[in-house]
Amino acid sequence: MLIRDLPRFNSIKVGWRYLKPGDVSETITQSCRMVLIEMDDRSLPLARRGSATLIKYGGKNYVVMTRHQFGLPAGSDVSSVILETARVASGKGVLSNILLQRCIFETGNPDEEYHDLLLFETAAHWKTKHLDQPYFFPLTPFSDRQRVKSFLVGNPSIDGVIDEYHENFDPLRPGAINIKRVISECEFDSGFNTNASYFRRYLNVKERPVVDGYSGGAVFSIVGDPGDHEVVLDGIVVRAGKNHVHVIDADYLMSLLAERDGV
Repeated sequence: MLIRDLPRFNSIKVGWRYLKPGDVSETITQSCRMVLIEMDDRSLPLARRGSATLIKYGGKNYVVMTRHQFGLPAGSDVSSVILETARVASGKGVLSNILLQRCIFETGNPDEEYHDLLLFETAAHWKTKHLDQPYFFPLTPFSDRQRVKSFLVGNPSIDGVIDEYHENFDPLRPGAINIKRVISECEFDSGFNTNASYFRRYLNVKERPVVDGYSGGAVFSIVGDPGDHEVVLDGIVVRAGKNHVHVIDADYLMSLLAERDGV
């Protein structure tokens, strides 16, 4: 079932807005962005590093990624080099960048799956903030309402995205990066049991041939009854395979940010 298959007269709450079903896919896929990183080798200055999810909490904007996207081992500090070289795709047409100013991360519990998450607070201003602001998804607790459908969203490492840029790179001319946003169905695995905290599993509705690049992306769900549908952010992807998607749920994100703010 596609989102547009829901009744046309039924608006769906997405963050603070109410949208027609046909507009929901576009909105939630814009909440997940491609991540690039500037390389030391200036003959090939940009490389891919998976996906990132835009969230909003306590009046501040954050971008969520994972340690393993940058090859950071568990328990390690996050170098300022990551802040200086990570590029979160922004804008349309000419590629721009959401500016990041500090990183919030777990220092303990290296054996827990949630240790993998990195939360970057955005700068107060960046060039395309007026375009990006609507897509910072408001963070709420993991919903216990009935799930109508769940969706994996991200920027997988498929062909045709950055190949042209690499093959034709010229430092004196703009290059072409063809950003591909993907949304696909999955189902919440309510029978999944684990000792890991905040760790949830979803089942792919169809086998997924490409699983690389989804880390840092998200699973969104439509919850509620007809006439009261709402899109919620279930969690951030830390592992994805052909049959399963694993996320750290929204409760962890809220607990980490509340602890930081002394709530």
